[in-house]
Amino acid sequence: MTRTLAAILIAPFAVVPVLAIMFGPWALARGGLTGLAGIIGPAVVVTYPLLILFGLPVHAALARQRFTGRSHYALAGALLGAVPVVGYCLVAIGFEAKFQLGAMGSAVVRNAEWGAIGSSVFGACSTAVALAFRAVALSARLASPSGSR
Repeated sequence: MTRTLAAILIAPFAVVPVLAIMFGPWALARGGLTGLAGIIGPAVVVTYPLLILFGLPVHAALARQRFTGRSHYALAGALLGAVPVVGYCLVAIGFEAKFQLGAMGSAVVRNAEWGAIGSSVFGACSTAVALAFRAVALSARLASPSGSR
């Protein structure tokens, strides 16, 4: 239980290097350190409730099924980050096209770029958080010779 609490406290900071790599040069060129902090700060804050609401149940399910490998957590993290953005993008396309099939093509073209960017950013951040969570929460099990799959 203490490892899980430690993972909850530490894992959200895994978004910092991901966002610094993805947006650092752009943010520094436009707003300096304040611009970069404006991206990273809210991301860390928002990660805490998302981790508790969605990450913990997924962690419990993965642990219960003994799917504790890096690839399991990476895939779960990527899906937790990317799937909601893809869902939002599909809804945005539908509303923009007013749910008419003839207008769907142009709505997809206008929304595809932001959907791809959003799912990539959220997927990468969620993957990093999931792997950091796994590293902390399962640290004792990972160190033992009988470790995880």
